[in-house]
Amino acid sequence: MDTNHEDLLDEISAIEAIYPENLERKVEDCSIVILKVPQHEYMKIQVSFPPEYPSTLPPRLLDVSISPDKESTWDIHYLKDLFQEVLDSVFHPGIVCIFDFLTELDAVLYEDDSTSDVTATEQDTEELIPIDPFDGWVGSDPITDRGSTFMAFATHVTSEEDAFTKLDKLKTDSKMRKASHIMSAWRLKVTNTNGQQINYQDSDDDGESAAGSRMLHLITIMDIWGVMVIVARWFGGAHIGPDRFKHINSTAREAVLRAGFSSTDKK
Repeated sequence: MDTNHEDLLDEISAIEAIYPENLERKVEDCSIVILKVPQHEYMKIQVSFPPEYPSTLPPRLLDVSISPDKESTWDIHYLKDLFQEVLDSVFHPGIVCIFDFLTELDAVLYEDDSTSDVTATEQDTEELIPIDPFDGWVGSDPITDRGSTFMAFATHVTSEEDAFTKLDKLKTDSKMRKASHIMSAWRLKVTNTNGQQINYQDSDDDGESAAGSRMLHLITIMDIWGVMVIVARWFGGAHIGPDRFKHINSTAREAVLRAGFSSTDKK
């Protein structure tokens, strides 16, 4: 099995773990899949993957369909063009992109909903604007091993309150609520009213024994501050032993680096 095909199978396994009810159909080799759009399950997309994906070629959007009761709300031709544009924008050679594609679809579909003909006061309209749970977070690629999926997210934080607020918002996302564990670690420096600098650092295993402390050790040896990193695990039923810590550290490090942190940060 070549590397491209292995990457594709891993990606589809991760999507199936994160969105277990949204993967409607796939051919045996996963070269074509049908997915319900998360948060907009009345929409379905059919996507094909060329043999050169993800090394050189992007996926191709074959079809978009809508349930009959929603057909009057959307222009199907507009959606096809929009979805293909989003798919093209998230693809980077060598990197799987379907998770990012689905995340971006939720954002653009909400923006489009906001332009619909709905009578509401300005205050009512503001209340309808959802809070994006992933705002400010940068994610790693998911890792799937024996049915369990691991994915990390990192964000800049300025205080403990800021860190916990962002974490609480992240946990409101539907797929995050389905995670078996959401492990976290954070480090930050705060200057109090007397001009003294106080260092804060802590971690939370969330039921995955010793995971949080390992993540804290990771960001400590990376010598970075002003950071919170979390790793979500969707348990697949099979115990994978110490390998889980390898996946936790690997995804956490990737998310931290993608978020722009480096060993030179002294925040």
